[in-house]
Amino acid sequence: MISVADLQTITQLHDLDDDVLQWLSENLEEVHLEADEVFLEAGSPAEWMFILFKGRIRVVVKRDLQPSSTFVLETGDINGMLPRSRMTHFRGEWRATQPTRLGRLHAQLFPEMQRRFPALDARLAHLMLDRTRMIARVQLQQEKLASLGTMAAGLAHELNNPASAARRAAQNLCDTLQAFDEHASSMLRKMMFKHPSTDGDPFQPIYAITAQPPPNLDPLAQNEREDELADWLEEEGAENPWDAAATLVAMGFTQPVLATFSEGLVDEYVVDFLNWLARDMEMRLLAEELAESTVRISDLVSAMKSYSFMDQAQEKQHIDLHQGIDSTLTILKHKLKNKQVDIEKHYGDLPRVPAYGGELNQVWTNLLDNAIAALPVTNGRIVIKTACDLPASQVHVDIIDNGSGIPPDVQNRIFEPFFTTKEAGEGTGLGLDIVYRIVTARHGGTIQVTSEPGNTRFHLQLPLES
Repeated sequence: MISVADLQTITQLHDLDDDVLQWLSENLEEVHLEADEVFLEAGSPAEWMFILFKGRIRVVVKRDLQPSSTFVLETGDINGMLPRSRMTHFRGEWRATQPTRLGRLHAQLFPEMQRRFPALDARLAHLMLDRTRMIARVQLQQEKLASLGTMAAGLAHELNNPASAARRAAQNLCDTLQAFDEHASSMLRKMMFKHPSTDGDPFQPIYAITAQPPPNLDPLAQNEREDELADWLEEEGAENPWDAAATLVAMGFTQPVLATFSEGLVDEYVVDFLNWLARDMEMRLLAEELAESTVRISDLVSAMKSYSFMDQAQEKQHIDLHQGIDSTLTILKHKLKNKQVDIEKHYGDLPRVPAYGGELNQVWTNLLDNAIAALPVTNGRIVIKTACDLPASQVHVDIIDNGSGIPPDVQNRIFEPFFTTKEAGEGTGLGLDIVYRIVTARHGGTIQVTSEPGNTRFHLQLPLES
């Protein structure tokens, strides 16, 4: 039997008058379910209101024999047929995911309840309104994802072709510069070098340096090299010695190397060689920067395509969780420009996870965007950890930051719709509500947060079974 004490554990009912709770206690029918037991089949008549006292129920709505949406009933939820609802049949299959205890009230008792207990009727009307708003928010997010997929498709089409052409042109430019230098050296080596040799190319020491990756110098060491080289270039009479030194050091040249090489040149050509070398290296740097920029464009388009799951079916798919997180980091890279942030990824060995990929990427976007916003300007850190728990058939994802933290007095409200700690106009208060709905209702997972200054952790668990 459902007792008054049981009803007082339900948030929406605990403060109602005793006579209301007593009536519910007398009229609610108690139901016990085993784990994985189907409680309602899709298409069953909508005749019952349910109050969940213990356990968990997952509702899967199918369209054309494929799951189109999922939501989860947690302990304390009131759902099912509510007064004033126009629902005639339950659209989804209701299945307990763990041992569950609930009470159900038949819709035939609604008129008596509305007549005798207006306060309870008002509570249930608010629940009905909240459910309608939730459904509207989910539909809005699905429409946004569809729009994003359309935009990504157009973006990919418009940018991929010119980006690929620019990338090929940049690579051809690098190859052409190398070929030009080799042809020029074959003409100049007989007049520029004091002791020209017919064996090999005397410019080979120069090419050997440009073929190596640029040196990774700390700022102090780089400044010392530039100052030393600039002073020597100025003594030799080279043009713009300070600008030339910065370019040459960036390509790996040092004063001793160039001084040694210049000793083999005819004196009257030393200055011309130094001026030519600085301009040649500058062209190479510009060509490499162009090539790198076009690669970034292609990577961004690819990340957008992966992020939105464009050209893919909208039902659940077995996705690579790490690829979704990496695509999201690429999309959010512009947010990191004004902060010094270290991203640490500790990825476990995960199987593919059944999920709505585009929606799950929204979760990563909201959590990572919030983390970036909370970070200090310098020494920021975001840690992303993933792990697989095969016995529990779950994957775990942790997103941790060393930002300002969430005040303790609001931590239990952050998943509420329209609640935000940001200034007016900076946040809608829907980001974490969307995260919560996608993780729990759409994927049957859980999300928890722990926070203190310098250590905020969002912990997600997602099931490995659809």
